[in-house]
Amino acid sequence: MTNASSNQYCWQDRAFSFKCSVFFRFVRLFSVCALLILTLNIPLLAQSPPDLGSEAETFIEKHFSSAKGAEATGNLPRAAEEYQAILKKYPRQVPEVYQNLGLVFYLQRQYEAAIATLEKGIRLKAVMPGAHLFAGISYLAVEQPEKALPHLKAAFKLYPTNESSSYLSAAYSLLGKYEAALPYLKSLLESSEEKDNILYLLGDNYQKLANQEARVLSDETPDRKYGHLLTAKIFDAQEYFQMATKEYLDAAKLDPGHAEIFFSLGRVLAILGQGVPSRLSLERYHQLLPSERHATLGTDGLVRREIADIGVKVDYEKLVRSLPPVAEEDHLLPLVNSDVRQMVKKKMSLDKSGRWKQVLDSLMRARWIDAIKSLEDIQAVPKEWLRDYLIAKALAWNDDYMAAEKHFNERLLPYEFAPAVRMLRWEILQQLSLIYCNRLLDEYPKSSRAHYLRARTLDVRGKKEALEEYLAAIDATPTMTGLRISLADHYLSNSKYGEALEACQKELEISPYSSAAKSRIGRIYVQLREPDDGWPYLEDVLKADPSDAQTRTALARGWELKGNMEKALEEYKLALQHDPGLNRLHYVLARIYRKRGRLDLAERETQIFQQNEKDERRKLLERVEGLRKSPEETLEP
Repeated sequence: MTNASSNQYCWQDRAFSFKCSVFFRFVRLFSVCALLILTLNIPLLAQSPPDLGSEAETFIEKHFSSAKGAEATGNLPRAAEEYQAILKKYPRQVPEVYQNLGLVFYLQRQYEAAIATLEKGIRLKAVMPGAHLFAGISYLAVEQPEKALPHLKAAFKLYPTNESSSYLSAAYSLLGKYEAALPYLKSLLESSEEKDNILYLLGDNYQKLANQEARVLSDETPDRKYGHLLTAKIFDAQEYFQMATKEYLDAAKLDPGHAEIFFSLGRVLAILGQGVPSRLSLERYHQLLPSERHATLGTDGLVRREIADIGVKVDYEKLVRSLPPVAEEDHLLPLVNSDVRQMVKKKMSLDKSGRWKQVLDSLMRARWIDAIKSLEDIQAVPKEWLRDYLIAKALAWNDDYMAAEKHFNERLLPYEFAPAVRMLRWEILQQLSLIYCNRLLDEYPKSSRAHYLRARTLDVRGKKEALEEYLAAIDATPTMTGLRISLADHYLSNSKYGEALEACQKELEISPYSSAAKSRIGRIYVQLREPDDGWPYLEDVLKADPSDAQTRTALARGWELKGNMEKALEEYKLALQHDPGLNRLHYVLARIYRKRGRLDLAERETQIFQQNEKDERRKLLERVEGLRKSPEETLEP
């Protein structure tokens, strides 16, 4: 079995996230030559319609030849003029000319003009794959993936190529439809020359799918043993070992018969230098799984970490010793959590054929293939997921995560409402993400993608070496958009506003429509108390996305700095409407109301702020008190 936390690289979505900059993961501008070659591979001029006389044919042929000559020398404005001359005189007769003109506009980064031109051609003749493809790409360039998707789907249907697959997967990913993007990316992995890019995208899409499952498990699942174990694994992977230990202990209290918890708990305790509780955790793992009695933590290779000398002091040994003794029923199938064990127990009590006993024997002896064969011999029961869950789980234990994903998608998707099933999917998705990311690091270690992946991983762990990797990623591919956005975020997290501003300005040079860059530039200027300089950037972003609460908050602060409190109040309220979680804005509103003499409104906002803070503090204290209480008090009856 593979322990998720022992893999080399893992990341989660960053709190200071950005929506639009994911575009950089997909779109690389073709060179002029490449585009012209592509153009020549797609039929451009149909045979002249019957109603065109020789004069029209001569006119079209003359200007078309001039346009192609201008393209060949890189004189794109001249090429556009020649195509426009044709369309001005014959606007409906030759739709393919709109395709050529649209490509010329695209090459000059005149994306709105490209879209308008290409869509005119498509209205005249829908079966032009090149027009659909570059209309879709242009919509992606102006950060409108919802409008890009229909064009890209049409392009792929009419003329499936690596390019249409790549941009179609981009549109799906930008729209949050990561599952839909995966088949196109997998096909590209076999045929694309940019395998480093595809490996990164596969890892990223699988990670985002895993994050979606994690949010449901941690926020919406009443049974907290799932949330605690999930959170522990995430903290463990991010090397926040002290917090991981707390979460593993919370999971252990709720599910003291789940062997996996205690191996991982023993490992993180060893890293923290907690020798005795680490040994006790491993002993419990051995008690639950006698077949693994020779398993060790491999502590010789672990890097020791000091426990932070702040906060609540925790007696880890006392907490581990306080867990109930291993019961006989815990030996039934300690490889899985208590919910699944109860289902297996019920199956065993009704099993007269001996098949479930055979399955259990194989699983307990880690004979995964034998267990799968035995499970497949058992007839599936309608509306019951245990059999297929154990097949997928055994495939995962056998490190065959692709087969596990295939079986899950075919048999278990309808049962995701069950937390155990959802947790299994998270594990599979997380491991698939790691597989593709580690392939990227192993096979293309010097690529821009590899440097960027290392940078993200180091950044989320708070390592200063992240900066070096960000710069190396940019140096490897200077024209790749989005890299400088992450670099800017790194600078901002270290209060280096000048460096962050420079990174965002360079981003705009290569991606003029980047909302991510504009938003950060505007917010930086406001932070530097120079709102006039940030105004155009903030307004541009909000014009494209009025619901961007962070940008609207910066705009409100700008109005406040300029002394226009009415506008500031209006924008702060709008920001709260779009994101009620911005509790600090209630404090800001109270401050402004108090200055304006509206004490009643100030008091109301203060009360809302204090109540929200109180609720958050209560939740935190409840968790802290769980550690302060005596171990006996923290155990469920």
